[in-house]
Amino acid sequence: MPMKRMDMVLRLLVGMLVPMLASLAVAGCGGGSHSDADAQVGRDGGLGDAGDGQWKDGHVGDDAQESSVQFERNPANPLYQSSGSSWNFAGIGDPCVLYDADAGLYKMWTSAGGTVPPSTDVIVRTQYLTSADGVHWTEHENPVLFEGSGAQDWDRGGVETVTVLHDGQQYWLWYAGYERRENPPVTMKIGVATSSDGISWQKAAENPVIDKGASGEWNESFVESPTVVKVGSMFYMWYTGVDSQMHFRIGMATSSDGVHWTDEPGNPVFAAEPSHDWENGGVYGPAVLRDDDRFVMFYVGLNAQTFLNALRIGMATSPDGISWTRPQAEPVLDVGATGAWDEKGPFVPTVIARDNGYWMWYLSGDNPNEKIGLATWSH
Repeated sequence: MPMKRMDMVLRLLVGMLVPMLASLAVAGCGGGSHSDADAQVGRDGGLGDAGDGQWKDGHVGDDAQESSVQFERNPANPLYQSSGSSWNFAGIGDPCVLYDADAGLYKMWTSAGGTVPPSTDVIVRTQYLTSADGVHWTEHENPVLFEGSGAQDWDRGGVETVTVLHDGQQYWLWYAGYERRENPPVTMKIGVATSSDGISWQKAAENPVIDKGASGEWNESFVESPTVVKVGSMFYMWYTGVDSQMHFRIGMATSSDGVHWTDEPGNPVFAAEPSHDWENGGVYGPAVLRDDDRFVMFYVGLNAQTFLNALRIGMATSPDGISWTRPQAEPVLDVGATGAWDEKGPFVPTVIARDNGYWMWYLSGDNPNEKIGLATWSH
């Protein structure tokens, strides 16, 4: 059964992928919470909690400002792909990783396309995995987040591009949802759910919390792939927005409660750099973390000619999350070698700060054979 996948939403839009019935999307994972006592990072994976020290991770600081960040692929790659179970046989996508220091576990949430009996519909939901080393992953009873069940639910068509944050009290999960499984799914909006364990989720009554823009705006077609960082009591979100001309750019919103959001008046805050061939066709799938007194963004760059046949990941930094600077012109993770599983390049990164550097999990491959790999950088 052909299946539509939104993490390759770009393929749908440029006619490079066969239409599918369910959707897996480009995405971002959530940042961590941050306080002066706990330098934390996250989509990206997060360091988490500013209170009791759980989730605390290393930080990189100004060393990452140097124009020399180049990630190295883990020799064990690829680390994970669909198990072939009914709920994920049609493909996986959108990894989001957090590290729980108290439990000694890496925790991953990903999009997963498949069926959940007795339904025979192919649809995208969210799955959950854990790992003791970040390399070997174990699936849990899945899926853990479902589409809306009501006939009028705004997310009844599927849920994807999740980002997860732990703030010391609970887990937060922001996700993209859509009403219909159509090609392209232009009704995508962003919702939020909370959980005490990262497995059982309760969606907010206020959903969706981020809507697509009005006609003529930069995000009028759809919004998706959120990534969230909490600094003190304030939540910061960056997300992908697409206009009617299929321009992919990144906007920002802020919230005091994680539910009610205010868009940055100057949106979009990050767009393609025309002078960089590898990203002159658009940027999407942000993964933002808080590192010392600045934000660090990892994002997917598209070449205007090759589109999804040559994806790369870049890096930018910002003191306020609004004004961004690229510390280097080259991507931090390039396409894989010819014939390799990731020869078309990495996308939808999730990053945490570890071992005096960054650990990045990323997706690559063609639906339904996407796989997840790991790349690291240390200074």
